Amino acid sequence: MAGRSPAAFIPAWRNDIRNGFYRLCLACVFTCGPAAATIVCGQEVYEQPAAATVAERCRAWLEQVAPAKLPEWDRLAEARTEVSSHTLSLIAEAAGLADPATNKLLDRLRNEPQYLLLSVLESHPLAIEDNWIRANLQLYLALELSQRQLYEEALGLLEQTEDTEVVDPASYFFHRAVCEHHLLHREPALSSLETLLTQCRPLPTRYRMLGELMRQDLSGLEEKSLNEISRKMRDVERRLDLGRSGQKVQKIEREIIDTLDELIAKLEQQAGGGGGGGSSQGQGNQPSSPAQDSRVKGSTAPGEVENKELGRKDGWGDLPPKEKAQAKQILGTMFPPHYQRAIEAYNKKNAQRENQKP
Repeated sequence: MAGRSPAAFIPAWRNDIRNGFYRLCLACVFTCGPAAATIVCGQEVYEQPAAATVAERCRAWLEQVAPAKLPEWDRLAEARTEVSSHTLSLIAEAAGLADPATNKLLDRLRNEPQYLLLSVLESHPLAIEDNWIRANLQLYLALELSQRQLYEEALGLLEQTEDTEVVDPASYFFHRAVCEHHLLHREPALSSLETLLTQCRPLPTRYRMLGELMRQDLSGLEEKSLNEISRKMRDVERRLDLGRSGQKVQKIEREIIDTLDELIAKLEQQAGGGGGGGSSQGQGNQPSSPAQDSRVKGSTAPGEVENKELGRKDGWGDLPPKEKAQAKQILGTMFPPHYQRAIEAYNKKNAQRENQKP
């Protein structure tokens, strides 16, 4: 070693450092085990574990709470992991085997009509104590509610669920964004979409494409615009289809009417040139003797005409049927269909208010 230069030891040092780093990484992997959320390049990444890993954890849980169900679980898990990697359904199956009440809840949730789902959930509260099983079972229920357009209840379950416990983080953040998007929770939805698109592994193509579309849609959504009004109207329609007509629906309806009133007032102000300036100028040009000025020059007649009652006759002011159809066609090409629905709803509500006046 005395005849070797110091530079000769550098490659050996590098190899020792590199090998030591690899051994440290392997030690972390084997001691920490699989986790829903890990740190990659300084960023938290949510990873979906393999179906076999989930099946083993479910088996260990069943061994504690329902050991008699292990043979049935082994047959089910073997068939399920061979044909599918949908890990969330494995946990639902395990919970159903361990708890008859949970099994009844899952069965009814799949088969009952939409309007009965809330009563099903209320009559079958979750009795699972294991935090991991319970969190993923809540996600399973939330996905079912989201797909059946029960967005408020689905979002409530997702907000109660710890995102680091779920085995399908992509579905968690995607359906959370869907619920927030439909309910017009703009900032929370953008946050959920950011996590979905940048931190979930693997990310299914359909989630990525729909997530990008939702993010673009929300980024261009303006508050108190016709676009926002039309979305609120669709939300009211959804709630009414579910048989809901309580205070929350009525509150949204009032918001729609108030926003339309504001938009129309702004348009009227713009059409009038900003208000008072135009009207004062018009008053300055009014004749001082309007009755005399209405006479034809050289005529001695007072210029009076017979009063006609025009405004109360049926059909007065209507266009002929052909021209009316043509006008509707032109308006249909100029504006999206939901704008027309918004305007019709406003006119209907406004007419009701006029009829209520003394």
